Amino acid sequence: MNHHCSSALVVDDEPLVRNLTIRALAREGFHCDSAKDGREAAKLAAKGNYDVVVTDLKMPNQNGHALAVELMSMPSPPSVVVLTGVTEPRLAKDLISRGIDDIIYKPIDYSVLSMKVRAIAERSAAARALTTKTTQADCVEPNVAAPASSVASDSGSSGCVAPITQQDVADNIKARKSVVPICDTSLSVYRMSGSEQMDTKALTDAISKNARLTEEIISIAQSPFYNQSGIAIADLPRAVVQLGQKRVGRLALAATAQAALLSDEPSPLNLGLIWARGVASGLAIELMIEQGGHESISDGLILCAAMQDAARVALARLYPERYQEMIDECLESKRSLHEMEMIVFGMDSQTISSLSMNAFGINKSEIDVLVHLHDSDESLSRLPQKLQTRIKLVRLAGYVAQAVIGIWEPWVEIQIPRRGAADELELWSIDSVIEKTRENSEGINFKPAVTSKLGTQETTQRGLDYCSAASDSYDFLEPVVASLRPEMANCFNPTNADGDVLLNFLGGQSADAQKMVDAATNANICVAIRREDAEFYQALPNKIELPLSYGAMHKKLGDLNSDAS
Repeated sequence: MNHHCSSALVVDDEPLVRNLTIRALAREGFHCDSAKDGREAAKLAAKGNYDVVVTDLKMPNQNGHALAVELMSMPSPPSVVVLTGVTEPRLAKDLISRGIDDIIYKPIDYSVLSMKVRAIAERSAAARALTTKTTQADCVEPNVAAPASSVASDSGSSGCVAPITQQDVADNIKARKSVVPICDTSLSVYRMSGSEQMDTKALTDAISKNARLTEEIISIAQSPFYNQSGIAIADLPRAVVQLGQKRVGRLALAATAQAALLSDEPSPLNLGLIWARGVASGLAIELMIEQGGHESISDGLILCAAMQDAARVALARLYPERYQEMIDECLESKRSLHEMEMIVFGMDSQTISSLSMNAFGINKSEIDVLVHLHDSDESLSRLPQKLQTRIKLVRLAGYVAQAVIGIWEPWVEIQIPRRGAADELELWSIDSVIEKTRENSEGINFKPAVTSKLGTQETTQRGLDYCSAASDSYDFLEPVVASLRPEMANCFNPTNADGDVLLNFLGGQSADAQKMVDAATNANICVAIRREDAEFYQALPNKIELPLSYGAMHKKLGDLNSDAS
């Protein structure tokens, strides 16, 4: 993705942190200057015209708080991001009230830091551009590149962008509990079903408090999948016995989530697909817990798996017009919705989880999992081992769910689990988890009757051969590619192929990729790699760097024909 060159001032008295921050921002296209304390930074800021200042809080000579106050008093202040290892709510509130853009707590995930700083810079640039244009009702020209500027405020007062702070979002979610697809009854039933001391009568009494849930549980118990004998089940107690105590909790979550998501309240998101993905994730993680022997750390994991998209659903219901604009921008620019959330809100949907999920009865241990789902491997490695495993289980369950459903929307960010992810979790067969998840989904009215808004390529004069060099128990990239190029065929020797070839080298860095490209005579080879390995593979003429949006991959694979012609 191309960004205009922005300038940043990095302030930290620790050389290692300073250099790591500069390196991360440079990868996002920033030109960086540095200072070792607040006094030096203030002098540089007075002379330079920085887009963003990233500063540590505790420093000699002049601390980060004093520097931030001085910067915000400038006639045209830069955006300010504070890094700190001090968790002090009053200090954070004071800094936010003075107008700084974000506070990032140590230890720092530098990939997340750079993405946030880039999003802040783009929002600030868009806001500055608006103030220099005419004050007509439509403040934004049709071809403005910065997507945040094309996203209008949901207040309807004007087309100018109104900032949405983290506190705004948290307050709005707390004021409207219905925006999160879960109800108190189903959450209570889910928690009760996991207790060894809970009896059928108590569980039945809890379910009966919700007439719609009662009706749904009886209906599921009567379905051929769960009642192969065909014996009539007319009441709730028999339905609970038929389904089993633990399964009832999971089904209660699925049923009420479906009712909430598929209500008449409009949403720019495909809620049917989100519901299906949540159900499949819950089914998958139940199988993974059993297969890998993770029962001792399984508390709340089914809920976490099912709620992976809950924060995004909440945001879209609070700001429907904003989300529709974001989706339109994704279709146009091929960005992912995750990236757009960072640009428009200055935070991703998982950050919203940490702000708001405690308002809906979600335990801290469950929030911890949801908040860290998108952490980098480096950041994840600093967490307690038990939490790492819980996060990896939920994350892999999401990948399994996506493979089972087989539908990707254009703005979905394509992420592929690392090689050996299943082995690390002691799962002896991820293939069987996928097949069993697909089979079990048939018992829950699991019919996501939706298709991607991006169809397959209209014309493909050449076929596509697919070859995976990433040895793993299951290739998660293959179904994504097959959905985009239905004529795809597996091949084992890409150098002898005749036509388009996609070579999967997501497993790591290997010189074999370049050798295969050089040896191919009639094949037009494109290599799929991880973005972090881009420097190693920079000599490859044609490559796809993951993660990227489904829409971007759609375009890249479609372009293979034109590249070869």
